[in-house]
Amino acid sequence: MTSPIRLGLIGCGGIVQKTHARAYHSLSKIVKVAAIADVVPENLETVGQDFNVPTQNRYTEYRDMLANVDIDAVVIATPHSLHAEQVIEAASADVAIISEKPMATSLEDADRILETINRNGVPYTVVHNYLFTAGMQTATAMLPEIGETYYGRSTGMGLKPSDFSANHPTPALAWRASKSKGGGCISDTSYHEIYSVCTLIQSPVRYVEARVKTMRLKIDVDDLAMILCEHENGAITTISGAWCVPATDFGWCEVHAKEGSLRIRHRYNVKDALSQYTQTGGWKQIELPNLDEDGLKDASGHQRYFEATFNALSKGESLPISPEKAYHNLAIIDAARKATIERRAIKIGG
Repeated sequence: MTSPIRLGLIGCGGIVQKTHARAYHSLSKIVKVAAIADVVPENLETVGQDFNVPTQNRYTEYRDMLANVDIDAVVIATPHSLHAEQVIEAASADVAIISEKPMATSLEDADRILETINRNGVPYTVVHNYLFTAGMQTATAMLPEIGETYYGRSTGMGLKPSDFSANHPTPALAWRASKSKGGGCISDTSYHEIYSVCTLIQSPVRYVEARVKTMRLKIDVDDLAMILCEHENGAITTISGAWCVPATDFGWCEVHAKEGSLRIRHRYNVKDALSQYTQTGGWKQIELPNLDEDGLKDASGHQRYFEATFNALSKGESLPISPEKAYHNLAIIDAARKATIERRAIKIGG
């Protein structure tokens, strides 16, 4: 039997404690949290106790962890502005890298990441967990039966608390409201809506038009993003995201094609996540297969994502989300910001 992957965590905050941890526990046969790093002592204590990490393997400086502990891979779950530096350091330490999204806060930093991982030959991937929800996995398998796609749309609306700011006492809220930390609606929550609908369209984005603005909140990052994309196959997608809009139906995406349509609801009752439209039957809910208790709890898709990723690592196979896919998502975000400033369509890669 192959030994479990020895995992180091760079960043042990809320996303790790509330979501990642559940996946690591469920996958204990293939992965073991061996070392952790975080600048917040309380996070080190909480996660260290949860996974019985020896005290000597708990670090406030992630470089010390990379230098002193034998690990096979790291998961980076820190503010966006830190991703590029930490990925490059981990690649130089010759460990596999799983980074929370986005891969960086600029395409220049993303280029540096690609150059470093290619030079060092280390596996690298970015968490695109919505692609691993039960609804999205089933929808992706059904795409051949609905034929050529021509339109898709996705939305993620929500209302941040009234005291949402870079001075918020909750670190996860504070950095998301800070430009210097890489916060903002489009790169945080709308990131998921972008890759979800683009996956359903099955064609890369060619042109982007958008308005990415701060409309209501007293923050120095965007709280609203409206994006219009034209894909290489001619299809059109629209993505709507906001932190300043009360909504009862937070996140969903859908695709329309010659032979029908599919609609996926994110982070809700997993059993009700997928619907299909046909001309003869109208909209009908699709029963999702093989949903055990763990599957019903995995509304965000993190457990399935980590399972696929760790299994690929242990077998030496390509990771399920390629660096190129993550780069393309970041390029769409970069183009949306440029389109807002220049008031014109921006060509991806042009």
